[in-house]
Amino acid sequence: MDRLSGGLPSAGDLTINCVYTALLQPVNVVKILIQVGYEPLPPTYKPPNLLLFSGGYYYPSIFKYMKYLADKEGSRLVLYRGLTPRLGGVFITNSVRSEVLAALPPCTSKCPPEQIAAEVGRQCAATALAVITSHPLLVVTNRMIVSLIGGEEKYSTVMGAIATILSEEGLLGFYAGIIPHLLGEVSGKAIEVLIQEIVEKAELNKKLGLPAPADGKTSLPVSAIHGFLSYPLQLTTTIMTVNNCGLAVSDLPAMQGTQEGWIACIKALWNSGNIKRGSNLMFSRKAPDQTWHTPPSPDGPVPVDPAILNDAAASVIADVPEVDIAPIIAEAPEIVEALVEDAAPVIAEAVVMPEAPVIAEVIAEAPVIAEAMIDAVEPLVSECPDGTCELKPPASE
Repeated sequence: MDRLSGGLPSAGDLTINCVYTALLQPVNVVKILIQVGYEPLPPTYKPPNLLLFSGGYYYPSIFKYMKYLADKEGSRLVLYRGLTPRLGGVFITNSVRSEVLAALPPCTSKCPPEQIAAEVGRQCAATALAVITSHPLLVVTNRMIVSLIGGEEKYSTVMGAIATILSEEGLLGFYAGIIPHLLGEVSGKAIEVLIQEIVEKAELNKKLGLPAPADGKTSLPVSAIHGFLSYPLQLTTTIMTVNNCGLAVSDLPAMQGTQEGWIACIKALWNSGNIKRGSNLMFSRKAPDQTWHTPPSPDGPVPVDPAILNDAAASVIADVPEVDIAPIIAEAPEIVEALVEDAAPVIAEAVVMPEAPVIAEVIAEAPVIAEAMIDAVEPLVSECPDGTCELKPPASE
């Protein structure tokens, strides 16, 4: 089909589009769930490497996401939720756009600027009408997919979703999020066609040695530019189609602040740094900064500066209040002997780390130290006639 002549799309084009859409439906399901902020799998810490220049917490791949959904619902068919209305939307979009292009004759002016302006307007008009006619099916598709979050049965089938929208919101419910959808598609198509027309008029393909795109097609770099520039509005469209419709998705933390309208939604996404959420699915998706996460501790014991331990012990001793230690001192021999007897099996089986020779020496000499403690505390009983003594930190040398 010629891009300027219009007409109904051929059966071959429709078949290719439908097969392509069906093959990518699992990816589309995951993308929509990520766009609304549904991340059921926790991020894991990854150290810096050649692929990840900065370490941090990264979400699992989309393939693990698909496996999680299939295991949760008990069937891989869940990855094709919403495929029927999406295929219907693809058919309506292609048919309406082709009919509009056929009804609007191309510009016959010989002035290149006029030709470019006329073609941009013609393509934008066709895109706008295609969006308006296919948007209800987009709403049904998105709500069927996000109903997986809360398990709402009323959106589990196409007819159930349509009946629910009609009964709860009326016909206007089918056009939730239509404004950002129109703005994103029309502005993106205008930029896409403008670049394509300039390239064709200036014959840049021949000058750069690049192959010219086929009739009715757009070159890959131009399509990538279209997707990059219009993605914030695509994300806003997805969120607005499922907001305030009684689904559990509206309670997600990532959806807070987006219920007041599509402008407030864009502001909330921009301020939170999520304006590109879901745009990168095939590579590692870095999670936002999470203060409740800490990197894993290294293997083996962590050395501690002895000066820090001495300072800590001195501060603890300085804060010890006056206590009645006479009864404790009187029973000190029996208490220490019981402790020595209980600790003897543990000391015998203790595994001493080679990195801690000081601890090994202390454990080995524990019985001798205990006996020395008994001999040291017995004379102190006679020095505390009233039964109270004040513990003071040792004098500094």
